[in-house]
Amino acid sequence: MPQPLSRVNPNASIMIGNAGDRPLLRHPELAALAAEAIASWANVESFMLKLFVEMFGGNEALATNIFLSLNNQSAKNDAIRAAADSFFENGSDELAVFRALLAISKTNEKDRNKLAHWTWGDSPNLPDALLLIDPRTTIGDLDKASVYVYRENDFRSIIDANDRLCGFGLQFKFVISGHVANRDGELLRELMNEPEISQRVGG
Repeated sequence: MPQPLSRVNPNASIMIGNAGDRPLLRHPELAALAAEAIASWANVESFMLKLFVEMFGGNEALATNIFLSLNNQSAKNDAIRAAADSFFENGSDELAVFRALLAISKTNEKDRNKLAHWTWGDSPNLPDALLLIDPRTTIGDLDKASVYVYRENDFRSIIDANDRLCGFGLQFKFVISGHVANRDGELLRELMNEPEISQRVGG
């Protein structure tokens, strides 16, 4: 998990990626991992779309066309949530698992948004790291508690989390489509036993 610079090295100097400065070019391997982390979120969005399409009757359904017209991720999440409340029986295990998947997705989306919208930087004192800074905190004196240190393991953790979520999504698609792999509810039970899901279903 990325740590604040104030905790990692409070005396480190910072170079923030303003125009003409390219922190990512100075760290090409980390830059590639950052790009992969963003791409892994696109896979999550793809699986969410497939679930929505499955619930609303396929590619030609009116609801699918409406969903695709939504540009805002928050609006899409609201549409998916409303669809699930209509599609699944209230109180069912399927609905509980689906809500857990949405909660995981919302958590993972925050990591993606930082990578996509925050300001990049680096430090000569941390040659194995990139820095991410909330642009709102770059106005005035910079608080090093708002500067986060991203190393290789942090990017890989984001990628792995999104890959796991996509795997959960594929299993859940098999559940709601009546796939033979879910005979006697086997896949649904597996999903409910996944720690990331069970802690949310139990909560």
